[in-house]
Amino acid sequence: MRFIGLLLLSLLALNCLAQKEEIEFKEYSYTEFFQMIEEETDSVFRLENAIIKYGDPKDSLFFLTQLGTEKIFHREDTIVVTKEVRLENVLFSNSVPDSLSNPSGGKGRLRSTLYQIRFLEEVWLKNCDLLSVDRCVFDKLLNVKYDDKYPDVKDQWIQSGFASWNDIKNSTFYGGVDYSSFTNEYINTNWGLISCVIHPAKDGLGNSFWYRKQNNFWITDCTFLGEGPLFIRAWEGDQLNIDRNQFGKQQVSMQIGTEGPIQRIEISQNNFDNIILMTLPVLKEDDNVDWDQFRNGIVNRDAYILFYNYITFYKLGSIEDFIPDEDDLFSTKNIDYYFNTARIKDAKVNRDEMKLLGKLYNHYRLQHAAKFANGVFIEMKDLETANLAYIYQENPTFDSFFQWKINQFLKLFADYGTRPSKAIVFAVYVIAFFALIYLFFPNSWDAHGRTRIMDRYRFFLKYLNRDEGASEVYQEEKEKELLPFHEFREVLEREGKTAPKFFYATALPLYKWSVSGSRLSGWFLSKIDVLNGKWSEVPEKGKFFKSALVIGAFIIALIYDLFIKVLNAVMLSINTFTTLGFGEIPIKGLPRYLAIIQGFIGWFMLTIFSVSLISQLLN
Repeated sequence: MRFIGLLLLSLLALNCLAQKEEIEFKEYSYTEFFQMIEEETDSVFRLENAIIKYGDPKDSLFFLTQLGTEKIFHREDTIVVTKEVRLENVLFSNSVPDSLSNPSGGKGRLRSTLYQIRFLEEVWLKNCDLLSVDRCVFDKLLNVKYDDKYPDVKDQWIQSGFASWNDIKNSTFYGGVDYSSFTNEYINTNWGLISCVIHPAKDGLGNSFWYRKQNNFWITDCTFLGEGPLFIRAWEGDQLNIDRNQFGKQQVSMQIGTEGPIQRIEISQNNFDNIILMTLPVLKEDDNVDWDQFRNGIVNRDAYILFYNYITFYKLGSIEDFIPDEDDLFSTKNIDYYFNTARIKDAKVNRDEMKLLGKLYNHYRLQHAAKFANGVFIEMKDLETANLAYIYQENPTFDSFFQWKINQFLKLFADYGTRPSKAIVFAVYVIAFFALIYLFFPNSWDAHGRTRIMDRYRFFLKYLNRDEGASEVYQEEKEKELLPFHEFREVLEREGKTAPKFFYATALPLYKWSVSGSRLSGWFLSKIDVLNGKWSEVPEKGKFFKSALVIGAFIIALIYDLFIKVLNAVMLSINTFTTLGFGEIPIKGLPRYLAIIQGFIGWFMLTIFSVSLISQLLN
């Protein structure tokens, strides 16, 4: 047994020494590298364990350098690579002479090593550092892989005095991208796409980005075309950035931080035109995941896959006997069914979806991002409302019906209490609707009621057919209304002089003030009177002008009457809605019963408005 143990230890030691064995790198200049590709007789160019570095004056043709804001292009044409390229453990150095950075002297900053190159066939990179790539075109798939051998390659690379920052900018991928890091060790590198256009992968498997044990990974300002799937998986690293991208109809599946912590997550300002499948860790305060980019919906990726497996592999059946598309996990048919049916009707799926939304809601509350928190809360309540509708459908009781309808009302009235302003707008609609009804029915607040407009016609017809002017006709119309005041004046004249002067002195101004409005109106009418007699006696020469004035005055008076009538209806509606009446409903007929209904609606809506407002203030 002791011998076997020693033998195992020896084998383990030999294995460790083998792992630490240094790789022998061959060095080539950029000119030599591209010359080897051109001279390759096979359709595939292969290269392993090499360093591509500046070593020939002609190498400047492959560089783009920058001095401050000035870019220096060393060639204008595009290099076309016609062969398939397969590289393993190949490292591209950006160490260049100062004369290349600035031919006129001084130092510049290298911007990219591979510039304006078109690859007509597939490009396979395994454990390679590209450094920067700018304005290149990949007609077929770009396949980038890292495995457990890469850290050893990387260590030798760093010990040689080189450092890498892998990014691809302003490039187009017609065959898609497959980026995968399978290493279990921290690979200490950075990789990303900036301002690129990515077409769907032609193999039908979709574009894929698997980030694992890495410093930083980013996809920024990129445009993804077509409707093929896109997979993004990020496990352990310093920073993940997915921001300002246009994803179009891509079916995006994100699995973030499930096997190790990511120090900072930035998923923001993207445009997703499809439902997003996402798995998220517990987010930290400095993580940013914008809610408004998920306007087409977001679902729990893990819950979706588990549900799919149950109804396909285990044949456990599903709601409404759904037959899934077993050939394509991420098909539109499967995801639409899950989003519109399964997460509403399946209790476990519904709970898992609530967990994802709750995680985002708590994160936004932690960040004090009220707008995003409210958006997630509305989504949670919408899902709850849909689930309540299904519960009522399965078990129709008053309680389930009430919960369902109260949720619908809260959504319509105040977005579940997140928008008190919406309640005010809705209240205005209710007040206007009932005011329109009250407009066609008499109420005690309108003294003239239905006869208001007819009284106006009567006044003008009398004015046009009598010798008296508008002031006299008006005083006559008001006589019955002023009679109590005239009687008061007679009593004052008859008996006030035999009483203490105080009564006469104070009562006379009261009388004058009571009739002042009618006298002022009469005085105004006497000043604007244009007829001075009957209409029939007006000479033909001035008849048109005076008729225009009279008709204009009539229209103005009619508009005033209509305004007063509308105002009375609106005030009655507001009074009823706010329940500020004095117990007596100032209207008769059918609207009297509608007023009771409006009062109940107003009480209910104002209560919810108050609660919504207080909730927002507390938040």
